[in-house]
Amino acid sequence: MTPIDKSLVTVLVVALVIAAIAAPLALRKVPPNAIYGYRARATMSDDALWFDANAHFGRGMIAAALASAAAAVVLFKLFPPDPQSATLSTVLILVVPNLVATLATSRFVRRQR
Repeated sequence: MTPIDKSLVTVLVVALVIAAIAAPLALRKVPPNAIYGYRARATMSDDALWFDANAHFGRGMIAAALASAAAAVVLFKLFPPDPQSATLSTVLILVVPNLVATLATSRFVRRQR
């Protein structure tokens, strides 16, 4: 298995795990807690906001996982990077969409208050 193939598999597996972790949040199945979910001062003090924010966050993380998987397939199959930059590409493909989802949820929470 080449470094490019390993990077693709890594992104696809991590994206699947992220989507699986995000699904209960998107479905409003996770009550307020100190470990799992979008935890902020505002969401921890308001149950309704907790569920709204975490549903938003869960949907965003699922979208981020799909975007990461699609970006990895396109990049690594159509425009494969050199092996030295495959690791950096993998990290960026995973981090950037999830960061966008997190920032979008932060904005959502600020607008709801």
